[in-house]
Amino acid sequence: MNLKGGTLSNSTGFWSYRQQREIDAFPTGRLRWWLLSLIVLGWAVEQYEALKNGPVLVYILADFDKTLVQWGYAAAAFGAVYSLGAMLLSRAGDRYGRRPLLIWPVFAYAVISICGAMASSFWMLAALIAAGSFLMAGMNPAVHAASRDLTPSMGRAMVYAWVSLAFTIGALMSTLVAAQTLPIWPGWRSQYWIAAGFAGITALIIFLFFRDLSLRVRGQMQKARETAMTEVAVQSTVEEAYDDGRLVYRSFRLWILSFVIVFWALTYVTVSAYVPTFLVQHHGLDPAHAAGITSFFWIVFTISVFVSGWLSDKLRVRKTITAFGGVTTGLCFIYGAQLPVDASQTTLMVVWSATGFFAGFIYPAWCAIYSETAESISPHGVARAFGITATLAPLSGFVLNLGLPRVVETWGWSSWMLIAGCACFFVSILVGYGKGPWWVPAAERSSLSAT
Repeated sequence: MNLKGGTLSNSTGFWSYRQQREIDAFPTGRLRWWLLSLIVLGWAVEQYEALKNGPVLVYILADFDKTLVQWGYAAAAFGAVYSLGAMLLSRAGDRYGRRPLLIWPVFAYAVISICGAMASSFWMLAALIAAGSFLMAGMNPAVHAASRDLTPSMGRAMVYAWVSLAFTIGALMSTLVAAQTLPIWPGWRSQYWIAAGFAGITALIIFLFFRDLSLRVRGQMQKARETAMTEVAVQSTVEEAYDDGRLVYRSFRLWILSFVIVFWALTYVTVSAYVPTFLVQHHGLDPAHAAGITSFFWIVFTISVFVSGWLSDKLRVRKTITAFGGVTTGLCFIYGAQLPVDASQTTLMVVWSATGFFAGFIYPAWCAIYSETAESISPHGVARAFGITATLAPLSGFVLNLGLPRVVETWGWSSWMLIAGCACFFVSILVGYGKGPWWVPAAERSSLSAT
């Protein structure tokens, strides 16, 4: 492949990179953004597939005559399967490359959604959801690592703002699609047929157009970061690089920092999986309007992640940005829990929009801290480091899915929203274990390159 400065020459054309199994020169310009867009697309659709049950959970419970408590038991099992998938599949992202884990989980979800739309029993549907959780766990670390592969010179928090964009697009799709289509096709099965179409088309696009960077290029970019962007060839075999990556499992700081995701996931999944149901059961909205209100959270969140990523890279204070997001998001949850059941839809829209804005300050800055810590331990263990978080995140699922139904049944929805808000405060505490200062004087910022 003829690359000049990482871009394709006119003689070969933009699409000639597809002729190669891997890209052996760092892509810049249009090619780099095209590949990054494919990563965002794949992860967004995968998130949509996982979250499509949230807006229609009330329909699923009614169709199969199940309670919220029974659903909680099943959802806790999904979390256990996700954790198992993270442990088994996260290594594949470092050993076999990112591409396989960007394609096949999405394709499998298309098949799973078709089978789910035709499921005749609750347990058949639950088994299919569990299979999807297993596959998505393997895709998670590959997405984070592939995004960083393509953006070594961009501010680190802005890189993960792009990853967060995929999260929010997926969640926004789940609520917007439900809000627009449920009045036409009521019930949960319609959402599965729609999801199957999205997944099938997306898997085909990624299969045709995405290529990994070679191991040599990935190692060269990491070495360049360590030597002020001076190109130094890295002579590592695949096995040597893979073995070096095991060092991430031995870092106490990395493990403690990983628990940030446990508390953040408790709040995040509360929104993505249960807030539409909360709005239906607590505030008396119909499912379509509940999905519409939840959409405002994700719309504002999408804007906020880029604002927070830019601030994090400009001010060089990942800890402070993350902690600010944790405290303010927690306060918004606590305030929302006090709203009367007859609160207007306008009030609910404003409260959840504000919650989404502050929640956007958590994830990009935390990812920046986490990847900096992982790369300082081993440049070849980033996917496995994010695999640790993917393994731990389901712990919040156990608390959420086993605890939320019981709390709601005993004390009501407001009590759970208070718990979700308090979880955000723990995010602000644990982020203190991250690498880097709480504040950088203005005179020192200009001397620090964006990493």
